[in-house]
Amino acid sequence: MKNYMIGAAVAGLAISSVASAQVVMDFQDLESNGNGFIEHGDLYTAGDWQLAKPQGEPWPFTTAETGNAGFYQGSTMMFNNTVNGVMIFSRIDGAAFDLASIDLAALFVGGNTPTVNFVGNLSGGGTVNASYTVHNGTGIETFSFAGMGFNGLSSVTWVQENAFHQFDNITIVPAPATLALLGLAGFAGRRRRQA
Repeated sequence: MKNYMIGAAVAGLAISSVASAQVVMDFQDLESNGNGFIEHGDLYTAGDWQLAKPQGEPWPFTTAETGNAGFYQGSTMMFNNTVNGVMIFSRIDGAAFDLASIDLAALFVGGNTPTVNFVGNLSGGGTVNASYTVHNGTGIETFSFAGMGFNGLSSVTWVQENAFHQFDNITIVPAPATLALLGLAGFAGRRRRQA
């Protein structure tokens, strides 16, 4: 009985340590000195993650260069340069994930306060929704999805509506099903060694 309790504790620690390991997709690798804009195409990938646009949208993902005082917000942020352009965020392998937070800012420094509507597509079917209004027209704000049901997602979509916004630091965590499997694998491995 004692061995089972130790194994369960080890499995629980494995789950909690993986759960706390957040992954952040930022765009610092796209930082460029200058005072203009850099276009990046319709697909951006980093590690296991991808940010895509539907084909046929006329303008690519774009970042402002660090010297672009009217647009650069102190961090290299991405924006969809197409009115009503769609952003699709997902894992490359299609596995489920949880969305923890995202940083948003108005496209223009001191610009209008955009409202961004997020749709989380659940891996088992169905959707969850959240809307955020960027209240500070002159800075970056972090918006949390905690307690909003953005768990076990296959993808998240949102639209570049007027007023435009920029985004950065998309924070994700492994889906609970993945964590449970990792914990059970650790528990099973512990049990097998004891047999």
